[in-house]
Amino acid sequence: MKRFLMLTVVALLALGLLGTSGCGKRVTREADVAAGDYYTETEYKCLTTEQREAYCASLADELEGLGQAATTRTDEAGRNRARIDELRRELTRMQSQTGDAGRAEQLQEEIAYFEGLPTRYTVIRGDCLWRISGKEEIYADPIKWPRLYRANRDQISDPDLIYPGQIFTVPRDWPRQHRVVRGEWLCKIAGYWEIYNRPSQWTRLYEANRDQISDPDLIYPDQVLDVPR
Repeated sequence: MKRFLMLTVVALLALGLLGTSGCGKRVTREADVAAGDYYTETEYKCLTTEQREAYCASLADELEGLGQAATTRTDEAGRNRARIDELRRELTRMQSQTGDAGRAEQLQEEIAYFEGLPTRYTVIRGDCLWRISGKEEIYADPIKWPRLYRANRDQISDPDLIYPGQIFTVPRDWPRQHRVVRGEWLCKIAGYWEIYNRPSQWTRLYEANRDQISDPDLIYPDQVLDVPR
């Protein structure tokens, strides 16, 4: 995953270093990539270096989120894959303008690799959540083991005790909802890396769920909270 992100950023920022010669009118609007809004070819040529870097960063962020989501829920995979294809076309169009189509192909190969990562893992002797999370094909980061624990609470009563033969779900999406469990509060939930990775973002959860949260200090097990993105 880290390798995928590095290649993405390098490829995209390389484009942002190009000049904007031949354009006499500055682009004042900001394309909303998350909403499927992109710059036209004419607008792209007129972007400043700073605008291009911001645009490419938005495309990279959207690709990362959609790439993870496309490997999980079947009912969402079709929609997410369509968006990934749309972003691929946009990147290819950008790079074809600079004669760098090879970078687009390389990026597509990375996306295909990321989409092929497993969504299930069978525990073997000697495993622990830390070790599993650190595997390259899982998260390549042992610190992310709590994500595995939260996704498999139905069969893990103690995160220090797992057993050979257990089959764990390996979530890869950015969840749009979160089911509250005992001992959680909004600040804690917002701090999960798959939610916002920032406890201070708890207000986003509160604002999005005012219909079922009268007091932000009081949430209850089994409440299903929307997670705005």
